[in-house]
Amino acid sequence: MKQRNITKRQVALTLLEMCHGYLILFAIYACVAVISGHGSEPFVRTGFLLFPVNAGLFLAEKKATRFWQFGIVAVLLIGGSVMIAGSGVLGIWIGIMGIVAAFSYFYARASKHPCWLKTPVYPWLGIDLILYFLGQRFEAETAIRIAPVLAALYYLICNFHINLEEVDSFLKTHASLERLPVRRLARINQGMMWMVSGLTAGAMIAAPYLGIDRLIRQAGQALKAVIRWLLLLIPNSPVEEETVATEQAAQMMPAAASGEAPWLLQLLYKFLNLIGWMIGIGLVLACIFLIVRALYRLYLRFNEKTEENGDKIERLLPPPAAEKKKNLNRKKKEHLFWDRSADGRIRKHYRKKVLEKLKESPDVAWTPAQTASQMELEDAEEKAFAQIYEKARYAETSCTKEEMEQMLRIR
Repeated sequence: MKQRNITKRQVALTLLEMCHGYLILFAIYACVAVISGHGSEPFVRTGFLLFPVNAGLFLAEKKATRFWQFGIVAVLLIGGSVMIAGSGVLGIWIGIMGIVAAFSYFYARASKHPCWLKTPVYPWLGIDLILYFLGQRFEAETAIRIAPVLAALYYLICNFHINLEEVDSFLKTHASLERLPVRRLARINQGMMWMVSGLTAGAMIAAPYLGIDRLIRQAGQALKAVIRWLLLLIPNSPVEEETVATEQAAQMMPAAASGEAPWLLQLLYKFLNLIGWMIGIGLVLACIFLIVRALYRLYLRFNEKTEENGDKIERLLPPPAAEKKKNLNRKKKEHLFWDRSADGRIRKHYRKKVLEKLKESPDVAWTPAQTASQMELEDAEEKAFAQIYEKARYAETSCTKEEMEQMLRIR
């Protein structure tokens, strides 16, 4: 099998993305712990359990070829972390954060979109700022101390990730220029990045001790006062309307309570209330149905073959553009492990024989006929091997039992 050459820079990018996901999950977990009144407990120690959970889900999302593999890893990681954290509130929130991470990776893999736990961006620093002010609001000293450190670490990770991507793009673009000291320039760029980022991270850690947080709070209060003053300048402003509406509601309530509605009107109210409950229950059931259907479709897409995590043997060419031109449509059965039909057995036999004969994945430009020509088969077997497989993969009708037996006899 062909092995991918992974550079040190790619390994570093993977580790930084993994650390980004952990820091985001830990910051959200810390905010929840402080709000729920457990900021004085050792939530930092239990928060470390999110690192193996995030790392395991990160790797499972990349390497798992079936949903059940990803599901087993997720259950073991989340269950183990909850058991270690304990059955208290902090343990429950560890489990909830693990479930959020597992669903995020699952959704990203199924929808073929980047996962928010794998994309470092600067706005996530706002969570650490929120954690700091929550620590002051609920008098949680631990949160006040760790929030600047988390912000500084995340700032370094985000800067380093962006720098590595830029350096990688720079090296690929200018590597062919012999007179340009490409690698030396890359090292100088990274050195400057570390110096500037280190100074900025140090300033972020020292900011609470220099009183910068008080300046931010005073600026927020001043902005709020300015906005309220501007609203009062507007005729019929929302502030005035809110006050008038409150007074009118207070005056109308006694008058409404003094009168009693007729029995026919009360019966109408009950009937409308019943209709409202029926509509509400119907909407809830419809939402549940739509959510379950969407999750099932995501589950099916999770198992689709891709170049990164899927089966690289059963790859039909010509490419999709040529398939569309020839009106060829691939059959949507991707769960070959459980597929005992004639088509499923033919496709599994095809993959097995290709691996046995070629000892590696076929070339990306080979059609099934070209692949069969490289397997040292007899002429009749070579033609049947390609034609039967193409019928099993493309044809609207399924293969017969005789075709399946003919395919299985090809050794």
